[in-house]
Amino acid sequence: MQDKLGTAKVNRLLWELSLPAILGMLSSAIFNVVDRIFVGRVDPLALTAVGITMPIQILQMALVLLIGVGSSTLVSIKLGEGKQQEAEGVLTLALKYIVIAMAVFAIGFTLLCEPILKLLSVSKEVLPMARSYILIIIIGGVVGIPGYCLNNSMRAVGKAGVSMRIILITSVLNMILDPIFIFGFGWGIAGAAIATVLSQFVLTVYILWYFKRGKGMPVRLKLGRVAGEYKLFIQILRNGSPSFFVQVLATFVNVFINWSLLRYGSDLDLAGVTIISTVFSFYHMVVFGIVQGNQPICGYNWGAKQYGRVSLSLRLSLLYAFGLSLILFLVIQLCPGVLVGMFTSDAELAVLTERAMKVYLSMIPLIGLQTVSAQYYQSVGRARLSTILSFLRYGVILVPAVLLAAPRFGVNGIYASYAVSDLIASLVAVGCILVELRRLRALERAADL
Repeated sequence: MQDKLGTAKVNRLLWELSLPAILGMLSSAIFNVVDRIFVGRVDPLALTAVGITMPIQILQMALVLLIGVGSSTLVSIKLGEGKQQEAEGVLTLALKYIVIAMAVFAIGFTLLCEPILKLLSVSKEVLPMARSYILIIIIGGVVGIPGYCLNNSMRAVGKAGVSMRIILITSVLNMILDPIFIFGFGWGIAGAAIATVLSQFVLTVYILWYFKRGKGMPVRLKLGRVAGEYKLFIQILRNGSPSFFVQVLATFVNVFINWSLLRYGSDLDLAGVTIISTVFSFYHMVVFGIVQGNQPICGYNWGAKQYGRVSLSLRLSLLYAFGLSLILFLVIQLCPGVLVGMFTSDAELAVLTERAMKVYLSMIPLIGLQTVSAQYYQSVGRARLSTILSFLRYGVILVPAVLLAAPRFGVNGIYASYAVSDLIASLVAVGCILVELRRLRALERAADL
């Protein structure tokens, strides 16, 4: 695969890497989608319980992306430079530090659970469901999350098919366990959390085994001391910092939005936004599948100084992301009930959510371009610009817009603020990427001299 990254036709290679990644990311999204579909049938407020605890899960995921994306980017670059031993050291460090991070996070959250939930403005009606769900998810993450972290590197070394297969298997397992635990055993929302954790644990075991024993792996997981650990770990943190800071920002923004929804609306409005965010996350997983296919191509060829291949892969990724975004935009505007009806049969919640979704996601045709652009800079080691572009969309514009619009227009002002934020952030990202494409052409010409 490493030879193919530098020699195979880029369009075919992008699809070869992206399709399994897309299927894998979609399968991963099923964990959240299926949970919410079944949870919504238990009680509409159960969706509120999941939505209002989402900032905690986003913060947990920030640590996963810090180490997972940071290490996978570095693995790609090291392999492109022909430094296999250093790539294996990076993989070892990724496992070590994600386990430490998840354990510390779980201990801290368990000790501070009650004050954190109070800070999130969880109502008395929602509190018991929210507490039981999030405690299981966070504590179980110690054994369930490491696999997701290392799965980034599985795709980065060209094993997107392996990544997709195990996520698909564990997603199906989650779909089977959800109704059994929620309805069969009568565990309710806690059953959904247990099903998720068990499925994640199966994924972690398989990923670890494959990095140790799987066939045709360009890098192996070798437990033990890593030469130059401090230097490599700093590089991991530097590469992963854009995704980390975006997730941290997203945590605070999510808390702020939830607080605003409860202030200017109700628990039902928060349930509606939970449905909308689930639909969006499912779409965004597909876009990230394209990003994951593009990342090893750009990372490897950047390291190998084949800038023409970097440029072509980037342009194709932008094109495919835009096409996907346009399709979803048409579905949302023409028949939103098809999407909303999967999550609730409550008439009031359905009407509220359909109306809000059309405004909330009205700029979705541009979001794919913004995502590919921001993540491209991370894949070639330009973390600072990637962070800036991501911050624009995930809060820098959104929060001031909500502060201005919500007092005057209520919850409708919150939905419109998302559209304004997406529009401005996307236009800035597209402008930057057009400049980058010209720069890549110049680098390609210089390399040919």
